[in-house]
Amino acid sequence: MIQAIWIITDTGQCIFSHKYIELGIDDQLIAGLLTAFDAFSSESGIGGVQQIGGEDNQFIYGSSQKLLVAALADKRDNADLVEKLMVKISNLFQEKYAPYLKDLAFVDLNVFNGFEEEIDQILKPKVYKRGAGSTFFATFISLALSAGVFMLLLNILDEAVFLVFLAFIPGLFVGALIAGKSTYGLISSIITVLPIIGYYSYTLISTNWGTEAILNSIFDIFLMAVTYITIAMLCGIGGGSIIDRRRLFPLVEETEQLAVIPSQVTVAQPDLRTQLTQQQETYQQETYPQETYQEEEVQVEEQYYDSSSIVEEKKDEWDS
Repeated sequence: MIQAIWIITDTGQCIFSHKYIELGIDDQLIAGLLTAFDAFSSESGIGGVQQIGGEDNQFIYGSSQKLLVAALADKRDNADLVEKLMVKISNLFQEKYAPYLKDLAFVDLNVFNGFEEEIDQILKPKVYKRGAGSTFFATFISLALSAGVFMLLLNILDEAVFLVFLAFIPGLFVGALIAGKSTYGLISSIITVLPIIGYYSYTLISTNWGTEAILNSIFDIFLMAVTYITIAMLCGIGGGSIIDRRRLFPLVEETEQLAVIPSQVTVAQPDLRTQLTQQQETYQQETYPQETYQEEEVQVEEQYYDSSSIVEEKKDEWDS
């Protein structure tokens, strides 16, 4: 999904932006950066639409007359599709606001408010959700269609066994279209042909087991597996890429939640210093009970008083 769109003048001023996610970067900073990249590509003779790829997203930008149109899109989105949508949005923008674009120095940028709705009308019909769910559903549909076509053409295929694999092409192709991406279509098609290969392999081996024809059966199974897997790969990649070039991935909303469940809260173990302190106190209490400490304190106090009285007596004798 295209997550944000900027329309920038040739002087580097962002006059319009529409975002589907929150970005912590100022529009004018992005405008200056992309203008510099566009100027560099023009001066170096590269020209055309440029792309800056990241780990999860990609910047795609290009010049259209006096405007620079840039989009932040999902990394999975087809770059050619994003480019076509950008051109369509740019042409619509310039057609609708042509009088204001002649001299932007004295134009209030608020006049461009409301263009967001027209962008939504262009982008939202292009969104198609794909993933594990679409791959599973595509596999189910592919198996059902393949079985249906096979049963429909069973009489014809009995006379031309070498055309059996043709019965599975429609199901594989439709399944890849439902999967919506070449990778997902490939997975769906391979999963679809595996039980077919397994069924034919079991039939041939069980029929010719213990006979001289078993070697020929193994060779036939190998050829059949190579043929079916090749057809599955072609149908999966071809059908999936058709949707991949015509549809955007949905917007991924990442939310971080910090939750503490009381039943899962555990008390942290004491650190090493605390454990040593506790062990030392326990050892002292076991070795020197509290009563011993009190007796020793009493003896020390008595000795102190005795020594004090002796000192006083000596002092009186010296004074006299």
